[in-house]
Amino acid sequence: MRYLRPFVLSCCLFSSASAIAAEYSPIPSVARMTDVAKAEVPFNLAELKTNWKKRIMAMRAAGIMPFIDIESNLGENLDIKRFARDMDQEGVALIAFSGIAMGRGWSDAARYAVAADPWRYIPAGDGGLPPDWKNDPLGFVQKTRDHVVKEGYPLMGEYEFRHYPSPDQVQRGNLNRDERLPIDGPAGHALFQLAEETGLSFQIHEEIEDQFLAPLESMLARYPKAKVIWCHLAQMRYQDRNTIYGPEYVRQLIEKYPNLYFDLFSGPPGVIYTPSGEYPGKYWDVSSGRLKPEWAKLIADHPWRFMTALDLNPFIMNAFSKKVAAQRAVLDSLPAEVQEIVAYKAAWKLLFNEDFAQ
Repeated sequence: MRYLRPFVLSCCLFSSASAIAAEYSPIPSVARMTDVAKAEVPFNLAELKTNWKKRIMAMRAAGIMPFIDIESNLGENLDIKRFARDMDQEGVALIAFSGIAMGRGWSDAARYAVAADPWRYIPAGDGGLPPDWKNDPLGFVQKTRDHVVKEGYPLMGEYEFRHYPSPDQVQRGNLNRDERLPIDGPAGHALFQLAEETGLSFQIHEEIEDQFLAPLESMLARYPKAKVIWCHLAQMRYQDRNTIYGPEYVRQLIEKYPNLYFDLFSGPPGVIYTPSGEYPGKYWDVSSGRLKPEWAKLIADHPWRFMTALDLNPFIMNAFSKKVAAQRAVLDSLPAEVQEIVAYKAAWKLLFNEDFAQ
């Protein structure tokens, strides 16, 4: 097997990506996940974790640095057989699979995915996406409560509070995805309270702007047991709307709020966000394609608070390899001794409240 940009971890050689597809676990027997019956609930997490650990360890034994994608929103139309091979090719161990209901109520896509492929997907609840979250946010929180608790989801999903149209939405002309819901409004309080009561973590999409920082800090302080993953570290689509956020501010947040975590997906280096004409991924050194030293040091100092992510959705699956490469560049920017933590150990500990035992 050919290795790309090898690095040393725990006296073993690991590669940042696989050049040859390898089956680290069984390939699904069906292409359409809906060709199988939905997984029974509550999910048998003990059995699933056994599968997931075997897959991670198989990649490590093959010299691949496995990582967990903590945040992707996928749908029932995913070609799950082909994508399993893509994941093996790229060394992606697990994806937190959040369904997309698209206004049809709760999606059981994660149950289908786990049933069809119990080796590669961590079931996540439907995230707070429009139109349901936008039209009836309090009702959606109640719907989340009804499903995630009874059905045993280990992760609640991503909830949008301030969200500008993403690059693929801009490209498709879907500019109505400019969303705003106050994080300290009734739905935000209901969501944070649900997280405190259940111990389940959830993700937020909150654009980085001065006006949104104080309300978020207020909620983190009011609900100190709510485990919050703020998506897309240092992704700023309009830099002139931020004068506060930076590596030192994030360091202060981490030291002040032990319930705050970050996912590491951000716009890739050199890619401009068309509406603003700016590079959104502010942690990149565009000239080197690696993290700026101050951001790399922040992550290295607090590796248990950061997790890899791909931010996939059904419209951008053809960008899978590029997104993986960007997260590999993040990992490659970090000291060897923390790479495994950021790649999969931090996510494992957050989701399952246990260390990854080898």
